[in-house]
Amino acid sequence: MKQLQRAKISALGTYVPPRLLTNADLEKMVETNDQWIQERTGIRQRHLVDKGVATSDIACEAARTALTNAGVAPSEIEAIIVGTVTPDMLFPSTACLVQHKLGAPGAWGFDLSAACSGFVYALQCGAQLIQTGSHKKVLVIGADVMSAIIDYTDRATCVIFGDGAGAVLLEPATDGEDLGLIDFMHEVDG
Repeated sequence: MKQLQRAKISALGTYVPPRLLTNADLEKMVETNDQWIQERTGIRQRHLVDKGVATSDIACEAARTALTNAGVAPSEIEAIIVGTVTPDMLFPSTACLVQHKLGAPGAWGFDLSAACSGFVYALQCGAQLIQTGSHKKVLVIGADVMSAIIDYTDRATCVIFGDGAGAVLLEPATDGEDLGLIDFMHEVDG
């Protein structure tokens, strides 16, 4: 039996928009205060996109940084997996929009919607593409524009979420490299 190829994270990119929503700002919007928020969440501020900025836009920012950090051209990417609960639209997938915006004509892609665990699920899917040997360069992105769906009158949720994206490039670990994703374990409590 053929041994699976180890998948490694060869580069990372992140993006958070510059606009901030602080706890002081939220105090003016809902019945809350900085102490209440920090005691329950540890959050002092969150980043928000400007009107008209979509999930695919911030996903591309993070992806470009990861590709630059790896010295890899978008044309070298073979697959794009986006973990998001805030897709630009129902179809085409945000991954397809990212593929087009990045200029990665040889890549196929799909979205994975699993809320907070979406990126980790997407990472496992991407790792499996590398492990089987079917792909050599897979871009995995977690991105959300939560501000598009948050009810800013609901104190229980509006204090938690912001907007942002992270991307990793997965590649095969080379022989002799002591790198690679070791294992995944997932559970749900639905």
